[in-house]
Amino acid sequence: MNWQPPTREDHQVAVLWAVCAGLAVLLRPVWLASTGFLPACPWHALTGWPCPGCGSTRAIVRLLHGNLLGALGVNPLAACAAMVFVAGGLLAPVWLALGGSALSMSWRPRPVWLAVSAGAFLANWAWLAVAGV
Repeated sequence: MNWQPPTREDHQVAVLWAVCAGLAVLLRPVWLASTGFLPACPWHALTGWPCPGCGSTRAIVRLLHGNLLGALGVNPLAACAAMVFVAGGLLAPVWLALGGSALSMSWRPRPVWLAVSAGAFLANWAWLAVAGV
């Protein structure tokens, strides 16, 4: 990972990200109306154990209702990912327009990032199991 001057493609990605994040927020009524039509988790129904994504929908719905603590209690990883997606999408074009550098990711992940990601994933899954999600 390193910071570099933004390219034209970086600006295009930032705008696309902003459009997607903005639509996610603007379509809030649609998301809330469609939650009743979503199926239950088949893994949880079969085994009684939460899958790694269990509670994601409930976390997003709670975020849409403005219940941050409730969303974090149901699925902390999904709630944080959703908040970072929307905040980053709304801030990225502004950052680049003001002359900020673009983050360049190498295609080969470093072991420390793999370990941190795996740890967050496993900690979230453990939380889901302990919390009874």
